[in-house]
Amino acid sequence: MYTVLLPVDETEPRVQAQLDAILSRPGVPDEIAVHVLYVRKELEFADTEVQIGEIKFDYEDVDQLPETVSTALESCRDAGVETRVHSATGSPPPAILDVAEQVEADELVLGSRKQSPVGKVIFGSVTQAVILDSDRPVTVVSAAEN
Repeated sequence: MYTVLLPVDETEPRVQAQLDAILSRPGVPDEIAVHVLYVRKELEFADTEVQIGEIKFDYEDVDQLPETVSTALESCRDAGVETRVHSATGSPPPAILDVAEQVEADELVLGSRKQSPVGKVIFGSVTQAVILDSDRPVTVVSAAEN
């Protein structure tokens, strides 16, 4: 089974572009499994049991995550693709790379957004950091509407 890690954010067009890139491939649904990942950049709730850097595998309470996670889950499952959801809290690039290693992802499919070179220097780029530090293939897709 070919395993794809799909890190998603709250941007619907970007997530849809990622889904289109995955679901339009040959071998879907029988030869591919998708792991959807949402990373909280910082604690967004007052749950004292959650630690920064924590990863929750096979996360079942998708109602606590952005709508884009449900969209990704439903789209993959509707296409007959084996799908799991994971959640992490912390810095997105290391969390994405850690989950990729844990699920033994064959590939990561990231959505990108337009950002000026100065913006990348000041604010950084999750996509850029993942590409530079990943030991796995990374596919980057861009939505028409960013």
